[in-house]
Amino acid sequence: MTVVAAARTPTGRKQQLAALLRHLREQSRWTQRDAGVAVWPKASPASGQNKIARLEGGNLGIDEADLRRLLELYAVTDELVVDLALGLQADTSQRGRWSGFRSVYHPEVYRQFIDLEEDAELIRYVTNERVPDLLQCTAYARAEFERGQGSADRLAENTVQATLDRQQRVLFRDNPARFHCVLSESSIRRVQGDEDVMREQLLHLVTLSRYPHITIQVLPFRPRRPASSVIAQQGILERFALLRLATPGGPGDFPAHLDFVFTKTGNELTCDDDVARYERIWTNASENALEAGQTWDLLGEVAADFGVN
Repeated sequence: MTVVAAARTPTGRKQQLAALLRHLREQSRWTQRDAGVAVWPKASPASGQNKIARLEGGNLGIDEADLRRLLELYAVTDELVVDLALGLQADTSQRGRWSGFRSVYHPEVYRQFIDLEEDAELIRYVTNERVPDLLQCTAYARAEFERGQGSADRLAENTVQATLDRQQRVLFRDNPARFHCVLSESSIRRVQGDEDVMREQLLHLVTLSRYPHITIQVLPFRPRRPASSVIAQQGILERFALLRLATPGGPGDFPAHLDFVFTKTGNELTCDDDVARYERIWTNASENALEAGQTWDLLGEVAADFGVN
């Protein structure tokens, strides 16, 4: 059994534990209903099944005593697996994690996204209309807010600080994730702030794209080769992020990674179960977008429109 380091965040570790327990149950041929009845005999069968389902979905914690009962039920005797499960279970508290400037991250689904983004080994974005937070320069991030007073101004500064902190945790940590973003041309032409801000932002995109782990492509308004798909003809109509998290290792044919997709409509973020659909959209978008060198050329052209020589 190959063991990968536990995720950095409580959400990531909970998802790793969920995947491990689901795999162990399926391998031992227990149903969710029967496993729930065996571990929580005083609960109704439906309640026990619901607990197992939520646990395997990463939506419920479990105490050590119940976890040990599950592992015994699944006939887990490998000490490495037992220690792995107990280690993942022991450190999933979120206490104090969302205080200070990080309190701007809400509701809960947004906090899950932020955690999993920090843990991901591969991040793929498709976005339109605005540059995503991870790629924003400070001026662009601040320009989203009008100068306010009191609590409004504090919220703006906390949001900007949270964005910059998030960039450090994801793009510039030790052993950072591979990051690949496809931007609609609308996101680099729609003015946020003023022309000075946009010039700075476009140059920032060029700088970021020179890092070996960061790939930025632009899907242009006017295809530079014959349009081969709906997305090339109509542009990017959806915003989403695909996150790939390494699993902690496990016996048998345990999967090497976990995939999640988060979609955004307006300011509403949703975790979607249909990862395969968004994988297809991602492939379509990246194949029809400009290559890196062509993207640099377009960024330069747009920067020139904002007054860069």
